[in-house]
Amino acid sequence: MGIMENDTMEAENSLQAEESTLLILGKALLGAMLGAIPAMLLWVVLGKVGYLAAISGFFMFLGEMIACDFFTKKSRQMNIWVALIICAVVMIVDVYLCERFVWSWELSDVLNEYGEVEYSVGIFDCFKNFNELTAAFEVQEDFTASLVKSYLFAALGGFAGVMKLAKK
Repeated sequence: MGIMENDTMEAENSLQAEESTLLILGKALLGAMLGAIPAMLLWVVLGKVGYLAAISGFFMFLGEMIACDFFTKKSRQMNIWVALIICAVVMIVDVYLCERFVWSWELSDVLNEYGEVEYSVGIFDCFKNFNELTAAFEVQEDFTASLVKSYLFAALGGFAGVMKLAKK
């Protein structure tokens, strides 16, 4: 009776620890995603007017880290290296989404201004059909080059954010 109860209690405690770890990681991911939104908006606006700035990457990473910390500050198990990895992965995805959105906006403007279409082509239509449109306009290599540049600027901004946090 005692051995089986102990095994059952250990299994339940292990399951609770796993759930809490998953919950902590989920909170960190949610925080990173929400923390990046203001910088993503900045990125898109600057991109639309033709600028690419490392400051957007700096704010994106800093916002992710601050929100990640806010969401997980009661969790003593949160590891800073795990938080950095989560924020870096979220940043990689967000930079791609921002760059694709900027290009979709440009494609929409071009199609509506110069295209012979019967209806207005929206940004989200271009976003959804992005690969087909970049292939049709033969700008896939230009997009890839722009994306690589964006990743470099984001890395520069993210590195500056890490250095700022490391000083604290």
